[in-house]
Amino acid sequence: MFRLFPLCALLFPSVGLAQAGEINYWGYDYSTRLWETPIENDFVQVGGGHWHSVALRSDGSIAAWGSDYTSQVSTTPGGNDFVQIAAGHWCSHALRTDGSLVSWGEVTHSQVGDTPSGNDFVHVAGGGGHALAVKSDGSLVSWGTDVWGEVSDTPTGHGFAQVSAGANHALALKTDGSIVSWGSDLYGQVSGTPTGSGFLQVVAGYWHSLALRADGSIVTWGSNDHGQVSGNPTGVDFVQVASGGWHCLALKDDGSVVSWGRNDDGQVSDTPAGASFVHVAGGWSHSLAVYAPALLLSATNLVAGQVVSIQADNATSGGRVFLAYSLVGGGPNPTPWGTARLSPPYMSLTPMTAGASGTATTSLSVPAGAVGVKVWLQALDWRSRTLSNGLALTVQ
Repeated sequence: MFRLFPLCALLFPSVGLAQAGEINYWGYDYSTRLWETPIENDFVQVGGGHWHSVALRSDGSIAAWGSDYTSQVSTTPGGNDFVQIAAGHWCSHALRTDGSLVSWGEVTHSQVGDTPSGNDFVHVAGGGGHALAVKSDGSLVSWGTDVWGEVSDTPTGHGFAQVSAGANHALALKTDGSIVSWGSDLYGQVSGTPTGSGFLQVVAGYWHSLALRADGSIVTWGSNDHGQVSGNPTGVDFVQVASGGWHCLALKDDGSVVSWGRNDDGQVSDTPAGASFVHVAGGWSHSLAVYAPALLLSATNLVAGQVVSIQADNATSGGRVFLAYSLVGGGPNPTPWGTARLSPPYMSLTPMTAGASGTATTSLSVPAGAVGVKVWLQALDWRSRTLSNGLALTVQ
């Protein structure tokens, strides 16, 4: 499975190259409005705020949902010229193809109003009450609240590649692979920063931080009140790290997701099983991941009184592919194989068998009186235990 190298994806975000998929979402589900999560399968990046979420589509447009308490949803910019998104606690930021920045949501701490102008930005990050960005010359710009030196202590000079913002501290990764941090140090968020080089990505949680090494291992430091540091997974097979308020996530090179830290809303225990994930993000007490399954399901000619063709690609050669559908909704619901994009009750169709090329097909008659009926459909490759993308269809 193709994945962008983490640092390259951050430095040179390209929605045209990133692998698109559907959004899996777990954790706190009240103000975050799980049920509003978009069900399309064309997303390449996700971001989590305090009670809202934001996602970038492969066509360069942005979707946002959840709490709109500070207009962080209703004022989401239109257009399809965006290449990167970042969620702050109560606001969001986006980078356009022309190198300019857009911010929306809470205005209390000037994260929106003081957003810098210009067309020379390459990366942006949002935090508790501040935000920061990397310019094309490798310098940093910060704005917003400055209680702990989040803005005034921003390092000068050049040679910076990526940034991340916590509640009241910030991190920057330099092009030589070393890390610089500043802001509040109440829990060692600054003084505990690892020295040396060889890092590929930095992420700031509320009062803790993470970094991904070039060898695929993870380092954490700062507050450990929910096991954010002590629960740090071992191994050298990680390709991306992310953080919520008090919990952490990591994406492995096999496409699986690992979570640790605070779990009062299922941020850890509800982490979806399976592989084929390509991007992860954390909100205050919820998490998101882009799921780009190898098993691709499609349906054509869903017309009343005619025959619909259903096809699954990239299935295990000679294996059985099971089909299930729902007339109630698109989930999400956890299963042993990942997230089902179906709401119970589930109904099954006759299983398909994949040919030598890995393609399985079937045809079904659509009842003549079914115009307007909504159908949610998903497939399972039984040999690989892989779920397909979910389809949300309406009979024509």
